Amino acid sequence: MMTRISRLLLCLAVLVGAAPASAGDPPPLPEAWRSEQGRGHPLVGTIHDVAAGERIAPATLIERTAGARFVLLGETHTNPDHHRLQAWMLRALVAQGQHPAVIWEMIDQTQDDVLRRYQHEPSARAAVLGNALDWSDSGWPAWRLYQPIAETALAHGLPMHAGAAGRAERSAVAHKDLTALDLERRRSLALDTPLPEPSAAGLRERLEAAHCGQMPASAIDAMLAMQRLRDATLADSLLNAADDAGSAVLIAGSGHVRADWGVPWYLRQRGETGVVTVAFREVRADTTDAAAYLPATTATPAFDYLWFTPRAAASERDCSDS
Repeated sequence: MMTRISRLLLCLAVLVGAAPASAGDPPPLPEAWRSEQGRGHPLVGTIHDVAAGERIAPATLIERTAGARFVLLGETHTNPDHHRLQAWMLRALVAQGQHPAVIWEMIDQTQDDVLRRYQHEPSARAAVLGNALDWSDSGWPAWRLYQPIAETALAHGLPMHAGAAGRAERSAVAHKDLTALDLERRRSLALDTPLPEPSAAGLRERLEAAHCGQMPASAIDAMLAMQRLRDATLADSLLNAADDAGSAVLIAGSGHVRADWGVPWYLRQRGETGVVTVAFREVRADTTDAAAYLPATTATPAFDYLWFTPRAAASERDCSDS
């Protein structure tokens, strides 16, 4: 005669057996690195929780990002492994039951209608999306590098949106400064609030370093205004997309996902929380210390997580690697 406890155990066994074993499990990681330099570096493939100062597994990273309203994925544009891992994170979030919108830094808002229409076409294919967006004339690295992200979004029905400011706004700010925008527009983007001085100074130093110290101060001023416009507009695009989809993922250069002056700063100015930042970092031959890959000038960590990859040959620069 079956006891009450036996019946309970049997019921539990049936329930466990009926549940799919893979529910919520992240998908397999991409196979084989595409970037060639530093594949044997001890940091390659590791993920570091910056605040805790410890390594974590990919599954742990997904568990910690799955509930976030905003997930910001900072890349080196020319590194194919960064884009493959961004696509992996999208698939992993879907496996966790998420359905985030995908915001592209590389696509400006004058192309948003083209992007929206294309992804709703029955014959939409990621390989052709670059042509629809005139990607070859955009100045960004080859579309094939970014294609895995679009493939993932199309395969899972994730809405994609342009993130960058339109050409007219960019041109106006480039030829003047942020006051080229009317006051209401500046307020709506939180551009009426100056960056804190340490952040503004850090951004200026980064822009100078990226141009080998060869640009005049007036040119750096214009670049700083353009950077602020881009970050504020990306934050605005994230907010609008998350209002519809519930959450949003940003695909952007790592400088844009920095907490001190990038998109997270503008989200905070607009009262938003629930932001997680992941910076994909190319390893350097001169250090195996994960902390050495963080900006040294920030009072609080610039990123929440660092994910290390080999270095793409195209990423080599004389002055700055970010």
